[in-house]
Amino acid sequence: MTEEEESRFCPYCGEALTKPYWMHIQKEHPEKYAQKETWIKLYQDYRKIGMDQEVSIKVISELFNSTEEEINSFLKNSNEL
Repeated sequence: MTEEEESRFCPYCGEALTKPYWMHIQKEHPEKYAQKETWIKLYQDYRKIGMDQEVSIKVISELFNSTEEEINSFLKNSNEL
C-alpha cells in the first residue's frame, strides 16, 4: 500500500478507508453522500489544510465515486474555482 493510499480517512468519522473509498461514505454517511453541497465544504477544508486544487478534487472524486470533471464543473458553478 502506498503512502497516498494509507492516508485516506473518512472526513466525517475519521475511519481509515480502503478502496473503493466511496462505499464507506455511501453506507455510513448516506445523507452526506447524497448531497453535492458536501463537496464545497470538503473542498474548502482541504484547501485550508494546504492540499492543492488538483489533489483536493481527486480525493473528493474518489470519496464520492464521481468524475473529476463532474467535481470541477460543480465547484465552478458554485463559484469555488
